Amino acid sequence: MTRPHLGNLRDLHLRKIRRLTAGQLHHRAPTLSPDGRLLLHALSSGTDSQWLCTDRKGRIARVLPGPVEGRGAISLDGSIAYGRQVGATCEIWLLAAGDAEPRRLLGGDGRLYRDPTFSPDGTRLAYLADDGSSSVGQLRLWMYDLQRGTHELLLGSLPGQAHARLLHPIFAPWGDSLFCEAILDDGSAIFELQLTSGLCTQRSPLGYSSPAPLGRGIVIAAHHPDPQSIELVLLAYPPGADRLRQAVLLDRKHGAGEPTVAIDKKSQVFVAFTMPGSAHSGEPQRSDLHLGQLSKLPRRLLISSEGSPDATAADNEAAPSDDKSAQALSAVLLTLSDDRPLLQDIWLAMERGA
Repeated sequence: MTRPHLGNLRDLHLRKIRRLTAGQLHHRAPTLSPDGRLLLHALSSGTDSQWLCTDRKGRIARVLPGPVEGRGAISLDGSIAYGRQVGATCEIWLLAAGDAEPRRLLGGDGRLYRDPTFSPDGTRLAYLADDGSSSVGQLRLWMYDLQRGTHELLLGSLPGQAHARLLHPIFAPWGDSLFCEAILDDGSAIFELQLTSGLCTQRSPLGYSSPAPLGRGIVIAAHHPDPQSIELVLLAYPPGADRLRQAVLLDRKHGAGEPTVAIDKKSQVFVAFTMPGSAHSGEPQRSDLHLGQLSKLPRRLLISSEGSPDATAADNEAAPSDDKSAQALSAVLLTLSDDRPLLQDIWLAMERGA
C-alpha cells in the first residue's frame, strides 16, 4: 500500500484574506466553530476584557462577560465554553445551546481552570487545571464528561519535562488525540497526546506555538524564528508527509499568530488568525482578527463506513491516470467508526516533486 503524501508544500497558501475587526481595541485568542460559521475571540485585555462571538463577517452574535482568561471554544451544537478571571483564580463558564444565560461549569473551589476545548462530538471538554495542592501554577490536562459529570486526569506532566508549562489544548478533528503547546526551558513546542494509549509525542521543534490540527500529520501553527518575529506555518509529519516538513503561509513581515481552523460542508478550510493593526503615532499597538482560506485542498468528499481507505483505493490515488491526476490526487476522507461518532481524516495528495 502506497501511503498518501502531501506533495509540494510550496503550492500551499492562504487566499481571500480579509480583516474582520477594526478600531483601537485589542482582538485576540480566536476560535472557530467546527463548521467555520462562528468565531469566538477576546476583546481587549485586563479587567475590561470580554468575549465576543461573531459570524464569519465579523458581525456580533453574542457578548459574554470577562475578564478574559485563556481561550474559549464552540461546540458542535453551538455551546460556548470560555475562561474567566475571578479574583485570584480562573473559572470555566458554559453557555449551553438554547440557554439564555451562561453558568459556571468549573471553578469556585480555589483551583485554577482555563483553556477549555470541546471534543468533536461535543460530549467531552478538555481543560487545564491545577490539582489543588501547594504546587501553585503547575497546570495539568484534564477531561470532563459533560453527560456523566466525571473528571479524568489525562496528563500530569510531560515525560522528561516535569516543569513544562502546558497551554492551549485543542482536540484533533478525528477525536482521539489532543494537541497542546508546552513552554519548555528553551522555548515552546507542540505536543500530541494519544487518548487511547496515553502516548505523548513532540510534533514540532522548539519555537512553535498555538497548534491548530487540520488532519493526521498536518497542523497549522505559529512559528517564532526569533524572539521578535512570528510567522504562520503548516507543519506536515508522518503520515501526512514522509518526514517533518514546513510551508510558510504568512511570513514574518505579517506578524500573524494564534491560528484556528475549521472545515465547512464544502470541504473549504478556513483559517482565522491575529495580525498587528496599523497603529498611528501615540496609539498603543493592537491586533486584529483576519480570516482566510487554505488553497490547494481536496475537492472530493468520500464517505466510508470502514474507518480507513483500503489498499486499492490508496494505490489508485498514488498512481492516477494523467488526464485525471488532479482529481485522483485530492480527497477528503470523512469516515465513521463504531467507537467514535466522527473520525475525520484529511489526506492531502498533490503533485509529486516536493
